[in-house]
Amino acid sequence: MTDYSLLDTGNLKKLEKFGPFSMIRPASGCVWSASFDEKDVDFVFSRDEKNKWINQNKRPISWDISVNNIKLRIKLTDFGNIGFFPEHLFICKKIESFLKEEKKPFLNVLNLFAYTGLATLFLAKNKAKVTHVDASKPTVLWAKENVLINNLQNASIRWIVDDVLKFLKREIKRNSQYDGIILDPPSFGRGTKGEVFKIEDDIFDLLKMCKDLLSKNFKFFIFTCHTPGFTKLVMQNLINDVFENSKTFKISIDEMKIEAKKNGKDLPSGFYVILERS
Repeated sequence: MTDYSLLDTGNLKKLEKFGPFSMIRPASGCVWSASFDEKDVDFVFSRDEKNKWINQNKRPISWDISVNNIKLRIKLTDFGNIGFFPEHLFICKKIESFLKEEKKPFLNVLNLFAYTGLATLFLAKNKAKVTHVDASKPTVLWAKENVLINNLQNASIRWIVDDVLKFLKREIKRNSQYDGIILDPPSFGRGTKGEVFKIEDDIFDLLKMCKDLLSKNFKFFIFTCHTPGFTKLVMQNLINDVFENSKTFKISIDEMKIEAKKNGKDLPSGFYVILERS
């Protein structure tokens, strides 16, 4: 059961439903026309109102939903995010399939820019050992809330609040190795001590460090990206550069999207690359 649905898109906006409540948020790629009415929803995130939420029906500003048997705590943030990127459900299903077919009892997986922990929860539920890395302490605390409401507090999760690039450099010095890595970098971000991350400047080194941390017989590497301009071809060229067209694994590259309900228009949501052992 999934308490999420994309109802429709258009006019640079998306209409979604999370559990019992509906909301409209900006969606820059949706340049086509829309037929939905803002008066009919519970929440509207407005950039015209200086990035504020309009609570039209006096609903609670935090509630829990269930997505594929995982519980998530929804919160309304000043950035318009709510703690859940629905396009990542496809990635989580891939992770589940990797874990179920793996012969090792416990895969060691690194989750980078891990946000509120959707992938971490899927990994932990499927008995993986997870290292969850994010530079935002409040976001990591939010991820820990999600762990508690899923009764996964005894799962093997290592929590790291740090700049991702600094953490990876330390892990390489320690000769650490991972059976799987999940990478979902932002376009721009700041580390715990003000370190600046710009994807166009740092992505190549970031991918190279990820490659160095993958074990010899790694199970998977997943790279997702929402940055404008990072198209399928850009992702393909990056991966070919870093992994040098290795024939020891299968490479899948495609667009992420969220399918709308009947009569709605689907939402383009970036691109993904998945490397898996062939």
